[in-house]
Amino acid sequence: MFLFLREIMNEKDKISSTNKITVELLAKHQWIHNFQVTKFFIEKPWNHIPEEWKNVLTRLTTEELNSLPFGYSKEDWPESLKKFITTASEVALPRKISEENKSCCLDPQIKRGMNPKKQHEVSHMSALINDISVRTGCDVVIDVGSGLGYLGHVLTSVYGLKVIGLESKQSHTTGADKRLFSDTDDKIINVTFEMEDTPENRLEFKSLMKSCFQKFRKSECGKDMDCDGPKVSLSDSNLINHSATNILTQQKNTESEQCDACLAESNQTPIQTDSDRKSNEQGDGPNTTLTGNDVTKSDVYRCLLIGLHCCGDLTPAMLRVYSEADFVRGLCCVSCCYHRMVSQEGTYPHFPMSKELDTVMSKNRLTPSAPFLRLGAQETRARWKTKSEESHQSHVKAVAYRSLLELYAHQENVEFSKLFRRIATAGDFEDFDGYIEKTLSRCQFSSTHGKDSMRTKLKALYAEYHVYFQYVEVITVLQVIVQPLIERLIVQDRVLWLLENGHDSDMIPVFDDFISPRNIALCSNKLP
Repeated sequence: MFLFLREIMNEKDKISSTNKITVELLAKHQWIHNFQVTKFFIEKPWNHIPEEWKNVLTRLTTEELNSLPFGYSKEDWPESLKKFITTASEVALPRKISEENKSCCLDPQIKRGMNPKKQHEVSHMSALINDISVRTGCDVVIDVGSGLGYLGHVLTSVYGLKVIGLESKQSHTTGADKRLFSDTDDKIINVTFEMEDTPENRLEFKSLMKSCFQKFRKSECGKDMDCDGPKVSLSDSNLINHSATNILTQQKNTESEQCDACLAESNQTPIQTDSDRKSNEQGDGPNTTLTGNDVTKSDVYRCLLIGLHCCGDLTPAMLRVYSEADFVRGLCCVSCCYHRMVSQEGTYPHFPMSKELDTVMSKNRLTPSAPFLRLGAQETRARWKTKSEESHQSHVKAVAYRSLLELYAHQENVEFSKLFRRIATAGDFEDFDGYIEKTLSRCQFSSTHGKDSMRTKLKALYAEYHVYFQYVEVITVLQVIVQPLIERLIVQDRVLWLLENGHDSDMIPVFDDFISPRNIALCSNKLP
């Protein structure tokens, strides 16, 4: 599953070559991915489509339209279009599940509360995690964004792994605790904690892990013994607010209450992190920011850091923790919602992360934007292939009608907000008149114009722009073609960052992307 050391440089060269081709193609066709779909009639992306492409793409049958993202083309098509389709298909992110990746069978009691998609994800992800834990010798899994604890329960019940569930929402932590079974409750610790990419947060994380390790040690010493290492509460407020100094003080005050084994452990030399070693090599002495916070050699476990659907900036934060914390020996995470990465002054601190991709993108003037990242997080071509003519028409109406509403607001300098979660449902797109009525009843407008005036202007826009409806699916299929390229750049950028920091890494398709579109697991292990 993982690369051997002698293969790392070859893999890095392969990624570099793929990235170069991908970036060049995306930079040349930025008009495909660099606009907001809801502003279709404001930004008018069809004006950028080469005329020779329009003549072909507007005449496709449903079957041809569905096959385009998979490399379909005809001999008499324009060479530039055929080259675009072929190149994009060749460098698309591989998504077929490896035959080596098996799934585990879920007990009916464990499946309680899981929908079919979640069952598919948990059964496949847990098997992959167990495989990595065996390869890396990890005995504790740290589940970041653990939610209600579905994945952790399987890892404990089926594979016997200890699990620390970190979840930012207290309600989810409470819900996960309620799902604990009597035979696994000493192997799972659920804590409310939000991981962020800051030195302070990483220090807090290590402090938290020390407390969790000591609770596991107490269980191993014997449930009937009054031993708990440092008396640190595992509740939300106490754990997160405990500084390294406070924990050290509590440890000294409670040594008399520990068993002999744990008392001996507390007197061991603290284990060093990678940053500690670098400081010592440079003659700066140990990293004093972690004094009293690092776990001891005999107290530490080998940990595997995991995450299922790590949203936005969470994956980059996990990569930093993985790289810096010496006791974290492996990584396995599936990312999502790339568009939720935070931007600062028009740039994204966490994309690109690698020096190499940053150089290539800068050279080709490819700048990530919110629409670019959002497209990377959309559905894959797997579901596109099965679309019927009716579903294509429904999609055209959904995009066009909403875009006409945005165009009206833009031209009239009007702001509007939804009074309900959705402006309209599928049945409201049968005709534009019905959509207008639904919109007027479910949105609040800042305009002083009456509803009759708004109806008249919206219908006039419909009459003017209806001729451009034919380009909705043309632009959409071109976006479906480049979606796997954008996602490949994002995932491979993180692989490159790990390689640049000396960590063996790989991308593994773990789910059926028709069921779960975000199906790529970023996996890494630290070499001995």
